[in-house]
This record gives sequence, C-alpha cells and structure tokens, in this order.
Amino acid sequence: MSSIGWYEQNAASVILAYESLQAEVVHRWLFGLIPNCLTKESTSHRPSLVLDVGAGSGRDAAWLASLGHEVVAVEPAAAIREEGQRLHSNANIRWMDDRLPVLQNVHRLGMAFDFILLSAVWMHVPPAERSRAFRKLITLLKPGGLLAITLRHGTAAADRGIYEVTWEEIERLARDRGATIVRKVEDDDRLGRSDVSWTHVALTLPDDGTGALPLLRHIILNDSKSSIYKLALLRTICRMADSTAGTAHHLDDESVSVPLGLAALYWIRLFKPLLQADLPQTPTNRGAQGLGFAGEGFDRAPLRDAP
Repeated sequence: MSSIGWYEQNAASVILAYESLQAEVVHRWLFGLIPNCLTKESTSHRPSLVLDVGAGSGRDAAWLASLGHEVVAVEPAAAIREEGQRLHSNANIRWMDDRLPVLQNVHRLGMAFDFILLSAVWMHVPPAERSRAFRKLITLLKPGGLLAITLRHGTAAADRGIYEVTWEEIERLARDRGATIVRKVEDDDRLGRSDVSWTHVALTLPDDGTGALPLLRHIILNDSKSSIYKLALLRTICRMADSTAGTAHHLDDESVSVPLGLAALYWIRLFKPLLQADLPQTPTNRGAQGLGFAGEGFDRAPLRDAP
C-alpha cells in the first residue's frame, strides 16, 4: 500500500491526531524565522506567499493564514483534503491535489513562495526520488525564502510507506542546490510516542540582489576567471533570462528550450566588443594561431543592436 492509500484508509484517526496539537506549539522552533504580519511589531512585514506540502487536516495552513499569510495547501489524500477544507475554511487558503517528487500542479501555477513547509512529509519520499523532490522545492522558493522540513525518526507501521531520513542528507541536498541551513532543532514527539523523535531543519536560499538565477547568476556574471565557452554560454543565457524570459518554452520535467538565434545574438552582443578591443580569452590566445571565437568573416560583420 502507498503512503497516500494508508492515509486515505486512516483519515479519521490521522485528522484527530493532527488536530489534537496546536500548530504554534508544534512549530515553535520556527519562531523568529517567519513573521506574524498581524502584530504591531511586524508592521513592516508584508504577507508572505506560503506553500504547505502535505497539509493534512489544514492545521498548519490555518495557523499560517491566521498570521496574515496567503497559503497554498497541498494534500494528495482526498479524504483528508476534503475534511481539511471543511475544518479550516479560509479565503487565504487555496487547497490543491498534488504530491512530491514533482508537484506538477503547483509548478503550473507559476508562483514562487516566500516560505515552504514540509511537516512530517519527507519520510514518505522514497530515497531515490529525494534529489528530484528537493530540486523541485528549491525551484519554487523565492531568493531569500525559507524552506522548513521536519524529519521523523523511529518505528512505524510497515504499510505506512515511511523511509529512514537523516539531517545529513538534507544538508547535502542543500549544499548541492546552494541553500544554507539556518536552524536545526532536535525535538521529542508531541504525541508522546517514546519511540519517535524529530529533527527540524530550516534552510534559506540566499538572495544576491538580482532576482534571477540566485545561485548561479552571481558567479556566472561576476566571476573574475578568464572566460571559457561554457561560462560564456551561461552568461548569455543569464542575459536572456533577464531580458527575454518569455522566449523560453517548457519541454518536460527536466528541460526548457530557447531560440538558438536569440542565443547567438546575445552571444555576439556580449563578446564581439571584447574581440574588437583585442581582449582574448587568455594572453596566449591572441592572433591567428591562438584560440579564437571566429574568423575573418566575423570581423567584417557589423554589430547591430537587438530590437
């Protein structure tokens, strides 16, 4: 049985357990990281756009909405999602049927989130799918945004679809995606189960101030190394992302396409001035015998501004 099937069959007891706990107690470890937009002390904070993945009965979504945030609550188990909508009817909560590792319906919204919460969810993601799931989550996070993951340790029913988790895995995935761990808290089980414990991990995606490609763009555009072809292409793509983002077309889960002619145009605009100024890739790449970008025909071509 899949974990979703288990939750469907045990919806009543699961909802009763969730609702027996107060979200502000369960997530006290997040205090100071997420703002309360309704307090006098937080008048400078704007409401955040929040994604609650595996929202369950809506307990946490309702709490976040009560703080003044707009919440997208994702729950794949229909029986739990429908009861959550009944229990926590709130105009600031938008319910959706979706699931990891892809979150396909969420990605179709075209939104980026200030805060993403995965409470008691990660242990249901098969280890082979976690790298992809983490990448999808990071893609949905705004630069400067916060991702909170709670990790369950301990025994569970064999048919519940629970896998072993470690905080070291989260640390590795975060490092691979340029995210930074800002808080790690060990905690006992709030339902009093002696054989269950939790590790809470909060990560942030650094904002370099550019708003586009927050991890790579700063390196690509500002790195002082001598330019190489791969780096030059990445720089070109970054310029396209800044100026003509609408020309990219989604192909599948892993890739997008951009017009080759447009890439060529941006490449020329970026690098022809360097050639005209006799600035080679490296000092030894000057002249006919050195590594160059183009030949005589390129030198005769006029440089025209893009429309």
